[in-house]
Amino acid sequence: MNSDLTDGAASADPGIDQLFRILTAGPAPDELAGEQRALAMFRANVSPLSGPASAHGTSVHGTTVPIPAGRLAGAPKRTVRRLLRGPARWGIRLAAAAVIAICGMTAAAYAAALPAPVQNLAHHVLGFAGVPEPQHQRHARTPHGHHLAGPGQSSTSPGVQTHPSQPSKPSAATHAPASPNSSPSPSTAAGSAVLSATASNAVIDAGARPLIDGQLTRAGTGIDGVTVTLIERLAGRSFWHVAGTGQTTSGGNVAITGPSLARNAVFRLRVRHGVHSANVLVTVTPQVTVLLNPGASGLRDVLAVTTRYARRGNVVWLQVQSANGSWVKLRYRRLNAAGKTRFILSGTRLKNKTVQVVLVATARHGSAASNTTTVPPPG
Repeated sequence: MNSDLTDGAASADPGIDQLFRILTAGPAPDELAGEQRALAMFRANVSPLSGPASAHGTSVHGTTVPIPAGRLAGAPKRTVRRLLRGPARWGIRLAAAAVIAICGMTAAAYAAALPAPVQNLAHHVLGFAGVPEPQHQRHARTPHGHHLAGPGQSSTSPGVQTHPSQPSKPSAATHAPASPNSSPSPSTAAGSAVLSATASNAVIDAGARPLIDGQLTRAGTGIDGVTVTLIERLAGRSFWHVAGTGQTTSGGNVAITGPSLARNAVFRLRVRHGVHSANVLVTVTPQVTVLLNPGASGLRDVLAVTTRYARRGNVVWLQVQSANGSWVKLRYRRLNAAGKTRFILSGTRLKNKTVQVVLVATARHGSAASNTTTVPPPG
């Protein structure tokens, strides 16, 4: 067999080597026993004898084949069958073994599961039918010698070994030097920075601007020259937005004024690297004013209520001041779309009494009291 095709198959797989040796080797001495006699009988059976027959044998093309006396007439066919029975049996066995081996090898060849030398032979013989060549030869012909990655494999260059079971260690991160104009990082030195925040006035009038004070320290010492950002989240909103910025002083102090507020808001100070303060709530109070319009003879007075930054449907209570100075609720009304409403007062019942209107707090704003007014007596 061609050694170029087998590519060393004998040394790669002894079993395959033995099969090829059986299929391709010459006949063994015991298989050749009686070859000439069988050949002569076969020729004598299919064609007239070319020479005279004798009691001891017949000459066929110069070869004398002995034939027992008394059995010359019926012997040729039976003798040929008997003599050929042994070689035929061996031929059938070899053919069956070859068919089984070839079927199994063909399936393995299509799956590229044979040893490399045998796969190479199968590729040369059955390459036209799609049998692939050995993988090491395919890899050797890929551009630049790179390994073509299959499913679940990584593509690496020759000589580079990968270990999937051992995750690679991340390399040490490198940091570019800080720009001279950038503010110092509160996390570069040992210890954690602490940022506090307070509101100079936690309750302000609606429309006013809050002032948020803060201090950035580390181990009790203020950090100078750090940019601090004020962020704000309005009541009823789910997102934060920037409301202002400031720089810390030598003691780490900072004061940032926020935008004017029409509703409650939560503020927070923050610096780089995730350092931030706790939340600070600032409550706004809408303006509420009342105006008393006396009626005829002082029997039905009208108390007009006007608000600013309140909303339609907000509740306002009419209150009267008792003798001990406490406020007592009388009744309530709801504001209209213009933020107004009114109360009808009886001069007979409330004569010389001091009254006011109080706006009930909501999620948008705090409670607010109006100015006070005195109800005149009738007449």
